[in-house]
Amino acid sequence: MSAILPALSVLFAVLATAVPWGLPADATFILPLVVVMMVFCWRALPGATLSPAIAVLLGLLTDVTSGGPLGFWALLCLIASGAGTRAQALGEGNEVSLLWLVWIALVAGLAGFGWLLASLYFLRWVDWWPIAFGAVASMALFPVVWHGVAWIRRGRLGPNRTATYRWRA
Repeated sequence: MSAILPALSVLFAVLATAVPWGLPADATFILPLVVVMMVFCWRALPGATLSPAIAVLLGLLTDVTSGGPLGFWALLCLIASGAGTRAQALGEGNEVSLLWLVWIALVAGLAGFGWLLASLYFLRWVDWWPIAFGAVASMALFPVVWHGVAWIRRGRLGPNRTATYRWRA
């Protein structure tokens, strides 16, 4: 696997945040949180090479494309990168449920932290609903993104078929 492939896949997700999808105002945080989730997944995948510095740069690009405060998504990507590194032992198996639980806890914490950070930035309590809606949507999308990242890493769908099987008649 190329070392640039993880960064290119996250870059594609960052560029997708800039596309006017026509989503309602409550869904503005879904796509940037998918970028953060992809950073987490690439860092949790054993053998994948997405450096924290690249994650921060992609987060800064997400800030620019989403129109948010500069550094907001970069900080969340850096936190997700660190959490993904710590969860890497869970990513070695084919079981997604443990990583899914880690992501649920992480995104709940990130949503609360992000809401407080945004409130501090604007010096008033911002509406909590859009970031909560984005966090719940990212919780639901985690298996899709995880399998997509694993597919990009393997280059094909399905389990690893390198083992030789013997059929009995």
